[in-house]
Amino acid sequence: MKMLTISKMVIVTFTLGNSFYAFSHAGHGNTAPWHACENKNLNQTCAYTTHNQKATGTCQAMNNVLMCVRTQPLENIIEKATKRTKNEVTPHSSAYKLSKQATH
Repeated sequence: MKMLTISKMVIVTFTLGNSFYAFSHAGHGNTAPWHACENKNLNQTCAYTTHNQKATGTCQAMNNVLMCVRTQPLENIIEKATKRTKNEVTPHSSAYKLSKQATH
């Protein structure tokens, strides 16, 4: 019984000791939100890109410095750039084949 209590204490101590190193609130890893509002005013719209995503929001004061705070969901830039439209002509589309036939 005593051994079980000691092992529980060790686990709790280890868990609590390591929880101080959690990075969820360790700060912002990117300066883009601050740069997006460098020449803007409070509540003015702003946008910045990071990790292939675009963030859109408004400039808000954080510690007397403006930073872009998201007001819309992140937008995947790579996915949007590679997505084809319905009317896009590609080598495998029927519009492409018809245009090739018309030129011959």
